[in-house]
Amino acid sequence: MNRYKTIDPATLTLPAWHPYLIGSVIPRPIAWVSTLNAEGRPNLAPFSYFGAFSSKPPVVGFSPSTSARTGKPKDTHRNLQEVPECVIHLVPYALAARMNITTGEYEPEINEIEKAGLETLPAELVRPPRIAGTPVQLEGKVRAILPLGENPGAGQLILVDIVRLHLDETILDEKGYPDPRKMDVIARLGAFWYARIRAENLFWMKQPRNPAEVLAWDELPEDLRTSSVLTAAEIGHLLAHRPAEAEKLRSLPRPADPVALHRQMQALLPHDAPAAWRLYLEALKMT
Repeated sequence: MNRYKTIDPATLTLPAWHPYLIGSVIPRPIAWVSTLNAEGRPNLAPFSYFGAFSSKPPVVGFSPSTSARTGKPKDTHRNLQEVPECVIHLVPYALAARMNITTGEYEPEINEIEKAGLETLPAELVRPPRIAGTPVQLEGKVRAILPLGENPGAGQLILVDIVRLHLDETILDEKGYPDPRKMDVIARLGAFWYARIRAENLFWMKQPRNPAEVLAWDELPEDLRTSSVLTAAEIGHLLAHRPAEAEKLRSLPRPADPVALHRQMQALLPHDAPAAWRLYLEALKMT
């Protein structure tokens, strides 16, 4: 039986509530943001309240919170009010320790780029610099800053129009697109935990674009729904490739040796789900 701990955020102080939120919404990509103030002084800081919100126009957003320690806005927020341009970087594992240095709440005159011993590259359309050694760099101009509150812990949602995208060529696949297996970037979890996104921890699962191609969960034979062999991702591939005999699947007899059959199917997944279905149906003499 499922058991849940239920929390009402309105009843908790920020220090009591914050660990629940950042520990529950995981993983979060990290926006490592370079900015300049009106005098041209650079700043670099990471933010894990970050995401992409539109493809055309290309818009991303991140949210610097009003400091819980000082009650003041972050330098990044102030800088973007003065110079509404930035470069957003993903953080590679190789620079994780240096990124961690830039989490400090330094005085505005401190250059975190120098503090972390980082090299820079010139941007093309914005004034802040790019950070060398990062796999993805997004040059952006501020579209809007939406205050979500004035109290400590309140976010200031900053929406940014992407005007240039720079990709390290070593992370590209054979088609020239970014390949997550090659990026080795990190993501934020709860407390002081991070995740390293490595090839061996990724899985590929086809998304069915046409609902007519999808096999619903309740149409899946019971032995596949309860399989101890097939992973959730592998079952997902089967669901994404609806066999012509789908209407008859629920009435099929249970395989004599489902474990052996599922292992044979597994050898064909994820890249040939139709062949896995043919194997399954042949085993039950459906073809």
